[in-house]
Amino acid sequence: MQIAGSDLRITISIQKNSTNTLTMNKFSAVLLTLIFIGCNKTTLDLGKIDFSQPASVYLKGSKGELQYGHWELAKNDAAQDDPKLKLVGRSEISTVYRITNSSEKNQFSFLGYPSIEMMGIEMVEYKNKLVFYSMYPEGKKTPEILLKLKEKLGKPSGVVLDTLGKTNILLPPILKTLPKNDIKYFTDEYGDQQVSFPEHYIWKRNGMLYQFTLLKGTKIVTNKIVAIDINAFKDRIIFGYHMPDKDPILGNYLN
Repeated sequence: MQIAGSDLRITISIQKNSTNTLTMNKFSAVLLTLIFIGCNKTTLDLGKIDFSQPASVYLKGSKGELQYGHWELAKNDAAQDDPKLKLVGRSEISTVYRITNSSEKNQFSFLGYPSIEMMGIEMVEYKNKLVFYSMYPEGKKTPEILLKLKEKLGKPSGVVLDTLGKTNILLPPILKTLPKNDIKYFTDEYGDQQVSFPEHYIWKRNGMLYQFTLLKGTKIVTNKIVAIDINAFKDRIIFGYHMPDKDPILGNYLN
């Protein structure tokens, strides 16, 4: 049995003295309680979820917010008002889970890596299946996470490229993060040296879309991972992914 990653080996010698026996019994009860608590602190690894399983397998006991309908851009009666996003209808029923509390976030990981402190985790249940998650895994481990994703999902179905000038202060962390084969150097029409690299990696696998996004910084490159069920994407139930046909990144992978 392990507690906090260390083997617990305790040898107890119980004497015949009744007082000592009572003391040891109390100690054993406390010890068993600690073992029970330690062994039941499970972590849900989002990177290992089987999306064909019922959501209850992963979200049993979790509390979410019921959502009715799908998202649409709708205009008010006043012609000058800009369209506003709102839920329409009640036939689509989903449950949205938003995890922002640090102690709750500690119960989740992605391929073994924890979530960064300042960002939350979101999951959506729809038609009794987990159809969406969004998480910001540990930023310093971005190169390792990308490598594990490639090992797990294979060659990306596509990438969305970004370009920076060779002297841009955001470039050095990118060069340290990405594999050399993913980086291209070229000279633009003005004679300036440029560097092209993937900002988004996309995988289409078994009715799911996976999007790994690099978040640039002057010191390190952090990342965001999204997994979304294609049918749920088309049903427009997920806020932020409510215009699938016009989505500039994932819209090309609907069919």
